[in-house]
Amino acid sequence: MIDKSTLTFLTELNRNNEREWFHAHKTEYTKTLENFTELTSALLFRLSEFEPDVVGTEPKECLFRIYRDVRFSKDKTPYKPWFSARLAPGGKKYGGPGYYVRIAFDGGGLAAGTYRPEKEKLENIRKRISAWPKQFEAAVEGALFTKHFGELAGEKLKRPPAGFKKDDPAIERIKHKSFIGWHEVPKRTVTSPKLVDHAMDVYRAAGPLMEFLKKGMGL
Repeated sequence: MIDKSTLTFLTELNRNNEREWFHAHKTEYTKTLENFTELTSALLFRLSEFEPDVVGTEPKECLFRIYRDVRFSKDKTPYKPWFSARLAPGGKKYGGPGYYVRIAFDGGGLAAGTYRPEKEKLENIRKRISAWPKQFEAAVEGALFTKHFGELAGEKLKRPPAGFKKDDPAIERIKHKSFIGWHEVPKRTVTSPKLVDHAMDVYRAAGPLMEFLKKGMGL
């Protein structure tokens, strides 16, 4: 699904991350973006088998720009040496949990969950974890989740958030600011015809977490 030429372009971009080089290779960029868009389309189609709300979502609504925002970053390179997309109803701006795919010069990544949800939704997720700690643990410590994601990822607070007691049995989970399962994809799998099947296995493994987050966010 992902052509080797796409990884070649991303490898060269990583080595020559400057505007002059990028503009000189704009035709190659366009072709590789089309290749990644095709992958995004295939993922959305298969994802609709168990996430019907994504039906009708256009691949272009899911794509993140390759151009980096360098205003507040020490890294001033202008481009990301990867393509990425958020697969969710209506695309990347969806306010609920979703799925993610990244194709980089050195491999790829798949993810599921929610990244820094807005304040009210984060508060509600935390309240649900406090009220249903065993259900949440089952979602992130089940055999399939552990197999594909290992541990729950995402930034955490150093102290309990306001309104939650430090002796809450689920306090370490409650401290999370994001709730994400992250899965590294080897470079050989990125260019394999089985990539989409592999992604579906990974996304399905996040099912219990996604359902928990949806309920917590009132979706």
